[in-house]
Amino acid sequence: MKYQYSELSPTQFETLVIHVCYRLLGLGTETFSDGPDGGRDSRFHGEAELFPSRSKPWNGLTVIQAKHTLAYNKKFSDPDFFGVVSSAVNGEILKIKGLIDNDGLSNYLLFSNRKLPGNANEAIKNFISFETGLDKQNIGLVGIESFENYLKFYPDIPAAVGLNPFEMPLNIEPDDLASIIVGLSNGLGGITKRDISTRIFRTDFERKNEINSLSDQYSKLIKRKIEDMYLIQDFLAMPENDDLQRLYLGVSEELAAKIIALRIPGQSFDVVLEKLIELLLERDVELKGNKQLTRSMMYYMYYHCDIGDDDVANA
Repeated sequence: MKYQYSELSPTQFETLVIHVCYRLLGLGTETFSDGPDGGRDSRFHGEAELFPSRSKPWNGLTVIQAKHTLAYNKKFSDPDFFGVVSSAVNGEILKIKGLIDNDGLSNYLLFSNRKLPGNANEAIKNFISFETGLDKQNIGLVGIESFENYLKFYPDIPAAVGLNPFEMPLNIEPDDLASIIVGLSNGLGGITKRDISTRIFRTDFERKNEINSLSDQYSKLIKRKIEDMYLIQDFLAMPENDDLQRLYLGVSEELAAKIIALRIPGQSFDVVLEKLIELLLERDVELKGNKQLTRSMMYYMYYHCDIGDDDVANA
């Protein structure tokens, strides 16, 4: 089960890190506390149980840091995290040196809700080792890939920290939708807008809105985008866009399933659509650069009955 760690608060993320460290290091792992420099860290004294391995565990003082970000789809290699003077990792060097000199730090373990590419893992460890004198073997980095593996191996941890994926906001991967929107944006020149008749709305559109608790005001917003919806329909129907049509079917099916699983009973579909649009624009720069088309695509999915409940009796 994948979790949207960016939706957690920093305190929730720290709690999750502590529970993972209970298993990797031991129950002697301390909770996060404020340090003299204003930062927050956790500590473990003694021989680790499993980290970095059961056969060669760390020993001595291990300092644990948790670097949480509210941003989506971030990496350890991003400039705000590593590689420039103002980045998070670079800013930790003086602190690590002080911990070595004053506290006898032996091991440094850094957690973040970011993706950790292999080359970034090596580059960051080499940098910390060179700048502080700490042996590379005594530096550990944990990104979301390892988090997922730990939570699969220790499935009781999410419940222990109150982490329920069905109470969290929709976890959406926007990449495929971005490919469709970019293709649509580039292909609009070859499609002519039609004269729109009010008759294009199916007789059950109002019924669909009633079933999904979509307000009359929001229904009017969707109707204003009907020309764009014609363009989307024509674009996806073109033989040369078969690949994008398959992407669309996959994206709409995934969104429909997540809405069913995570929608709060009785929740207005106005809220669902707006939250979807908000999350998508936040999480992909190409979607953000095509706000109007992204909104029109969400309206199209709803009007086209690919998301949202339908009146089966009238189908």
